[in-house]
Amino acid sequence: MSNLDYDLIVIGAGPAGTAAAIAAGRRGCRVLLVEQNGYCGGMATAGLVNPLLGSFYRNPQTGRTGDLLGGIYAEVCSRLRKQGALLRFSYRVHEEEEYFSDAFDDAWLRIVYDRMLAEAGVATLFHTQLLEADCSGGQVRSVQVATKGGVAEFSATAFVDSTGDADLAALCGAGCDIGREEDGLCQPCSTMFRMGGIDKQRVMAGSLNNARLEVNSRFSAARERGDIDFPFKAGIGVYEFPRPGVLHFNATRMGGAAALTGRRLSELEVEGRRQVALLADWLVRAVPGFDHAFLESMAARVGVRETRRVRGRYTMTRQDVVEGARFDDGIARSAYIIDMHDPKGAGGLHSGKERGGAVKKGFRPKRYYEIPLRCLQPAGFVNLLVACRAISTDHYAHAATRVMGTLTTVGEAAGVAVGLTRNDGRPLSEIDGAAVRAELGYLDAPLGF
Repeated sequence: MSNLDYDLIVIGAGPAGTAAAIAAGRRGCRVLLVEQNGYCGGMATAGLVNPLLGSFYRNPQTGRTGDLLGGIYAEVCSRLRKQGALLRFSYRVHEEEEYFSDAFDDAWLRIVYDRMLAEAGVATLFHTQLLEADCSGGQVRSVQVATKGGVAEFSATAFVDSTGDADLAALCGAGCDIGREEDGLCQPCSTMFRMGGIDKQRVMAGSLNNARLEVNSRFSAARERGDIDFPFKAGIGVYEFPRPGVLHFNATRMGGAAALTGRRLSELEVEGRRQVALLADWLVRAVPGFDHAFLESMAARVGVRETRRVRGRYTMTRQDVVEGARFDDGIARSAYIIDMHDPKGAGGLHSGKERGGAVKKGFRPKRYYEIPLRCLQPAGFVNLLVACRAISTDHYAHAATRVMGTLTTVGEAAGVAVGLTRNDGRPLSEIDGAAVRAELGYLDAPLGF
């Protein structure tokens, strides 16, 4: 394949990378989006991760709830809603107030992304794997990728790493941290699945909270009796899904070393499917309303929460999240908790109980926090941004910023930054984060709720 020159090459078409490509394309950039799967969405589609998180906020000044996230994220949600492919639902989390999330149909998300990318004039290259990068002096010049037709090389003025694992940044020699400081262990992985054929009216009895209580009370009793050998996770995460008779489950858990080798990923895939089979069989046997249920779908890729985190010009900390830090170059915001799954145990370190307890002090933000552009800028690099879960954070802050809603806005900011530098000729390392914030628009507007 020929070497074509672009204004921007984005590696990885998850929610962040797709948003980066759309935002840059809308600002006149020639953009190439490279993705290993056959569609966009990353963990939202191949990983079957659901629902969208990061937008919910209870305004402490008014007590009312609403959405923190705007821009491309809000547009994606609007397009899904028009297709009947997005369902906002409420549920009680951690023994506290009601919370809302947005469940979405991942098949329609793929189509929505395709349409938005085409409208923005973005070139997409699916079934393509990053191999090597030509980089020196902090300047990335080109990437080599493996395609069905062979190895190809593409050059660009700017690059965005949205691989989730900082793969491009690592290839270029950027400093990275992995997992927690004491032993390098990462938050556990999960294989998501959905059950169909459920009598949802019977199971939910008017609310998702009832379904969660019913499923988990029976699950706890089954574990105690030895009816199911499942020491991996103390509870079953049950979520709504915008289709009749279908519920979504986040219930498997595989802790340990980072998912950064083919061997490790293979182990995780097999173990994840084994756990899904155990749970699906038990649900049909033991829970009323699941009598005629079946395993409707299962993630094509294991859900990875944490691997590398790049060392950027600023490292966001646990204190930043808890105190609700604000920045002049803040380009994204969220109030999502420090959702810290224990790398070794069956529960969450953020909770006062193994399952479902109130969020402990030091894990819940006092107000919404912002993510500065500097967290996207690997130290010492001129034309590379990292826009995915691998932004520059500590282990605890990462547990808050890693969710898909928040990262969509992070990706949009990266694309905006590239668009601004294209217009004024400056390198990405010199971009004014305040200018990116102003271009995004919604971050300085009143909340409206």
